[in-house]
Amino acid sequence: MRELPNESVGDIFRQLLDELDDVVIVRAAETGETLAVNDAVEDVFGYTAAEFRNLDIADYTAGPNSPDEARAQEAYETAREAGSATFLWRAERHNGEPFWAEVNVSRTVIDDTEYLVSIIRDITERKDREIELKRLASVVSHDLRNPLNAAKAQTTHLREQAGCTNEFVDRLEHLHDRMLNIVNDVLTAVTEEQQLTDPEPVELDAIIIDAWQMVDGDGTLELTDELGVIKADRHRLRRLFENLFENAIVHSDETVTVTISHIDGGITITDDGPGIPQEERTKVLEYGYTTAESGTGLGLNIVSTIADAHGWEIAVGESATGGAQFRLTGMSADCIDTTETTDTRSASDWIETVSDCAYEDE
Repeated sequence: MRELPNESVGDIFRQLLDELDDVVIVRAAETGETLAVNDAVEDVFGYTAAEFRNLDIADYTAGPNSPDEARAQEAYETAREAGSATFLWRAERHNGEPFWAEVNVSRTVIDDTEYLVSIIRDITERKDREIELKRLASVVSHDLRNPLNAAKAQTTHLREQAGCTNEFVDRLEHLHDRMLNIVNDVLTAVTEEQQLTDPEPVELDAIIIDAWQMVDGDGTLELTDELGVIKADRHRLRRLFENLFENAIVHSDETVTVTISHIDGGITITDDGPGIPQEERTKVLEYGYTTAESGTGLGLNIVSTIADAHGWEIAVGESATGGAQFRLTGMSADCIDTTETTDTRSASDWIETVSDCAYEDE
């Protein structure tokens, strides 16, 4: 950046910075003094660049003695030590209006002088939507939980009082549990970050078959390898596979075959359906994105959220048959010895079961 071939390039670079919608601030790392700021500061904060350079962080942080000021200072220290830091910040415009900002701070050294470069983005609209979504999710989940709990109570009554102990009551009870889990997942997805608290040994083959049997629709599941055991949140992992299977079935006009294979550090989930157009592959994991008429746009976003919570990477591509392919990687560090699982069936037993597994509408 500092070895520009001529002044005209430097002028173009400065012009590009001034045309950005995000605020860019350069500070001296040792003193915290604001050395430079681009023109976007006037649109976002309401100060001219000259005015802003003379302000302290407290002057444009929302509220007196705000914890956001301490958070900003802490982030700057982190950036000096680690090279970069990102944080959310409640800032304040010149007219006193508070707003939400996302701040990325990075450290750079030029001619033995240390600088901190901050990029500040106004995310108020996004935060307002998140807050409204949390309110909606809370109301919806409450309204759904009550009738589901009542249905579960009736199922318990059938089992204990009427003596109904057949497989249909078992399945009904299992479906009620699944619906409650879905309600909880949706609420969690919009109200808090997914955090793993107690991962346990999980046999992938077993959890995949369990998830497949919960999916409604025509299809065939194939496992080409013994997938072994990883540490994961059992319920969330099952939900991840359920959503991937549902996505394959919903978007296929014909009976779909889903194939799961082992790759270095993870697995692939592929199908022989119509696939995902290349221009949509970066969008399908986003919240609210759907191409199905009855879709919620939550399914694949929840898949992505669950993968992130486990520290895995997920990539969307195309299968050899032109269908969709999802690559889950980053699992290698979680692999453990298969003898630690409590399930006594081997992976080969599961593969024999899967070879004939085709779940159809009842």
